[in-house]
Amino acid sequence: MNASIRSVTTRSALAAAGLLTALALTACGSTYDGASQNTAATGKPAPATADVVPPADEVIPKTTESDDSESAAGGDAGASSADVGKKPTTLKRTRTKKMGDVVTDERGWILYRFDKDKPKPPESTCEDDCAKVWPPVVAGDQKLVGLDAAKVGEVTRKDGTKQVTLGGWPLYYYLGDKKPGDWTGQNVGKVWFAVSPDGTKNVTCLPENPPKPPTPPKDTAAQSDDADAGDSGYTY
Repeated sequence: MNASIRSVTTRSALAAAGLLTALALTACGSTYDGASQNTAATGKPAPATADVVPPADEVIPKTTESDDSESAAGGDAGASSADVGKKPTTLKRTRTKKMGDVVTDERGWILYRFDKDKPKPPESTCEDDCAKVWPPVVAGDQKLVGLDAAKVGEVTRKDGTKQVTLGGWPLYYYLGDKKPGDWTGQNVGKVWFAVSPDGTKNVTCLPENPPKPPTPPKDTAAQSDDADAGDSGYTY
């Protein structure tokens, strides 16, 4: 009798846990807007699922600083989308409300990785129009905050530019993000993801209907006659 009661109790607990997980994931997708109000700093770890890399798994070396207390939107007050793609001076681990731990620059712009790139050896495949929408993070003597220096490297792009890599994966900005702390590039084309501090893709919160990327900026004022409004103008 006692064994039967324990079995029923266990099944009920598992069912309840499954329901809570489903509700959490649904809320994440249904309320998604990628805006910076969803990326304020918290001291709580992001919810973990089978596909999630829990923030607690990331070990911050003692030789670097932790930045969990600073908001992803805490960059320069005058920052705007025109700042996207500028060479960063700092790369840091940042805690967000819905995404958990991500990587940002010193201004708070969230960085991304591309599934079609290669980490071993590093290879950047986002070129031409793709790179206009997803500007590469240009490598330099960046300060690292909360990141393992052993995981940070660089790769030479076809145009000779040195691009930052994390865990072997080339890093990018996203033109669709309008202010520091935005993460509207999450799951675009189901191949673009915010990067976690260890270089893995952050899949903590995936929008149900990710937006299409913006049209790549034109090199000249001329516009294509057959360009459709809202069409990205490139393939993933």
